[in-house]
Amino acid sequence: MLTHKKIVLGFLLTTFIAVPALAEELNVLPAARTGLAVTVYNGDLALVRDSRQVDLPAGDTDLAFADVSTRLQPNTALLQSSRGAFEVREQVFDFDVVSQSSLLQASVGKEVSVVRFNPESGKDVETRATVLSVANGVVLEIDGRITTEIPGRLVFDSLPPGVRAQPTLVASITTETSGDVDADLSYLTNGLTWRADYVAELSDDGFSIDLSAWATISNTTGTDFPDATLKLVAGDINRAAPQPQMMRAMEMASRGPKMSTDVMQESLAAFHLYAIDKPVTLADRQNKQLALLSANNVIVQTDLVSHGDSFASRGPMMGQQRKTQATRYLVFENTEDEGLGTQLPAGTVRVYGQDSSGTLQLLGEDGVAHTPKGQDVRFTLGRDFDVTVVREQLEFLRASDRITISSNRITVSNAKDSAVTVRLAEGMQGDWEIVEESAAHTKVLGEAEWVVDVPAGEDVQVEYRVRVRF
Repeated sequence: MLTHKKIVLGFLLTTFIAVPALAEELNVLPAARTGLAVTVYNGDLALVRDSRQVDLPAGDTDLAFADVSTRLQPNTALLQSSRGAFEVREQVFDFDVVSQSSLLQASVGKEVSVVRFNPESGKDVETRATVLSVANGVVLEIDGRITTEIPGRLVFDSLPPGVRAQPTLVASITTETSGDVDADLSYLTNGLTWRADYVAELSDDGFSIDLSAWATISNTTGTDFPDATLKLVAGDINRAAPQPQMMRAMEMASRGPKMSTDVMQESLAAFHLYAIDKPVTLADRQNKQLALLSANNVIVQTDLVSHGDSFASRGPMMGQQRKTQATRYLVFENTEDEGLGTQLPAGTVRVYGQDSSGTLQLLGEDGVAHTPKGQDVRFTLGRDFDVTVVREQLEFLRASDRITISSNRITVSNAKDSAVTVRLAEGMQGDWEIVEESAAHTKVLGEAEWVVDVPAGEDVQVEYRVRVRF
């Protein structure tokens, strides 16, 4: 009998020893942060590096990084120690932040308290209830009876497992020695993006602009990034490409634009990077603007253009007048000689000019693509009210099933007090040839183009005959 008891006791001890102890969960709160760096790309993407100091015990530990982005991409998370102090075995991203819905879902099959106010006693009365279901509304069991109404307010005993007050990344690690270590968490997240917003003030004579650029950063990650080292990357990054390496800083010409004193520009493989010199706080649900660059007296030209269509060469349209206003553009060369000469990130430009009282008025706004140094920049201001273009067909002949011949007239009217120059760009289809014209044209990108000078208060006409083979 004694031998049997020894055998049973030995079995129980063996069973107990074979069960591994649960790893201790160690919360790594933002207060332990030793560094925070955020690189924001165009197009709703950012790279976050969050460094925090933690006092690790030896053995297995679950590190819980609280207050990370709710839009973190879990497959990109990487937890490291600068000294290789621990080994990561598993990572779990708990994004189920505490709410009434998450509390109820996690409490199905468990007891909660229902607190009701008793008007007779003037005190709260607490009753225990079991949450049966939350699939199609809350179903409770109270004192053996089923109710689909919550007869009071629900009070939960504790925060259920898996439901956290903040989005949290939990990493199961193991280490041989205890002590303070720096844990560096890097991850990609959506919810952070930036764009450039330009302000261009046109001079009184219309021959130059003062240009300034602001970086507008938008944070919808569900978390704040306080006092972060911020970098902005301009360019369309291929999401499948490896992270590019930074290259040498670009030299800024003395005649070029002035970068903000808090911004350093660098080339970054196929992209350009703007490093903000001072720590920046990016609060959730907030847009923040930071000065990027400014340039004064950038030489610009005005371009008045009227684009026609190809319908007049395809079929008869006699008696129909097509009336439009010329489109006004501001154009400049992105070079040092013209007062600029730097990489311009994509964004929106708003052009302002002063009226007769000296008050700034919006003249137009347009989108700007990523523009490298040396290329032309063109801003669309809008239709010019005073420059009218009327197109009309004078004659149409179908010479064969595949050949048409048409005569057309373009009338440009200038209601301004000064002369203007207008480019008339006529779209053509097929194999076309101008066989007769009142003024010489040039062929530009498949279109026939005439440049006409129109005196103040006068009209100028251009007539041409075109033969088209389809």
